[in-house]
Amino acid sequence: MISASDVLQAISEIHQYSMLLIEFKDSTTVGILHSESDSMSYFKLQGGLKPSERVALVRGVEEGNPPSALKSLTVEELIREVEGRKAKHIWLEAVGDEKREHGFLSISELKLFLRNNPSRQSHQHH
Repeated sequence: MISASDVLQAISEIHQYSMLLIEFKDSTTVGILHSESDSMSYFKLQGGLKPSERVALVRGVEEGNPPSALKSLTVEELIREVEGRKAKHIWLEAVGDEKREHGFLSISELKLFLRNNPSRQSHQHH
């Protein structure tokens, strides 16, 4: 089950240029985007996301052209939306230059990943 503190911890640890998507069994998906301007935005989308739809969602939100079905949320609404629920799928999407996707089966797995992968500079070169 996801708690309010889990959500707040994830919000504080998501790197800039990243999007967190949490899909529930009822096909509701909520998201958190840490944008270029260092602002956080929260949203909800009804309906399950196929992989191609998830890619389109990430690209659309990143480009400032979110799907019309996307509903903006306040952080309080986001917490109410997820608290006490069990995630079906969790994805952490790196947007911008370093497009990458990580999938998680639980919020504890996500928290472990975030703890083991501290914030990087956004334009790190290999």
